[in-house]
Amino acid sequence: MSNNWTYFQAQRWASSFLGDHGKDPSAAQFILEMLHDWSMTDLLANNRQPMPEEEATRYQRAITRVVSSEPAQYVVGKAPFFGRKFVVNRDVLIPETETEELVEWVLDSMPADKELKVLDLGTGSGVIGITLALERPKWQVTLSDISAAALKIALTNQRLHGTNLNQVESDLFARLGDQRFDLIVTNPPYVALSEIDEMDPEVLEYEPPLALFASENGLAFYRRLFAAAGEHLTSRGGLFGETGHRQEERIQRLLKELAPSAKIETRHDIAGRMRMIKVTDFD
Repeated sequence: MSNNWTYFQAQRWASSFLGDHGKDPSAAQFILEMLHDWSMTDLLANNRQPMPEEEATRYQRAITRVVSSEPAQYVVGKAPFFGRKFVVNRDVLIPETETEELVEWVLDSMPADKELKVLDLGTGSGVIGITLALERPKWQVTLSDISAAALKIALTNQRLHGTNLNQVESDLFARLGDQRFDLIVTNPPYVALSEIDEMDPEVLEYEPPLALFASENGLAFYRRLFAAAGEHLTSRGGLFGETGHRQEERIQRLLKELAPSAKIETRHDIAGRMRMIKVTDFD
């Protein structure tokens, strides 16, 4: 890579280099946008500007890391979510489109003008709870996670976005006392251990296993959650969660076993696979 290239030339080199090594060429643009907090319009406006030599060296190193299978979001330490940027590292999952869809479902389903008490269970980087708090200022949101390292990233993101939400280090409800919530939202570990061979190497090598995998064919977390949720939801409270696409029948059987009166609604992706659930009436 030349030290005298413009941003356009540097991006063109990076796209080609990534493609030649079987990686997504769009990472070239993504890294520049994240490093500068640029929009696509900003990037286009700077295309003909010379890239400083020091930055060119950093950019080349970043692209090389992506070629070595490190996710671009971890390389730059940022990831977009719901129109905002969040800090991420290897202690937390990289937020995905399905999680944005979960947030949209929650926002569309729950009243915006009421002071709901909300729990983001297994918050990780905090993207769900912080987004809900920013989109619904009247909601009182608590962030909880079993991982102290993840909660440090969530706190960093709170400071970044100007929120002051309660954070609790807790295994499920262990340190939440007898609190009851109007809404529980979770993107828990739900990947079955039998699916490891099907996963991208980048995910297996870099994303935290604690946030990915669950025993009982990926349903161990939901078994514990369904068994305890009724004691931590208000009478009209509801649970929204992200799930594995192969779990539709099994998760409904599990719910019927543990909470026979509960009602479940599912949401599917464009391929017709279940990816989200809403559960009410845990009485």
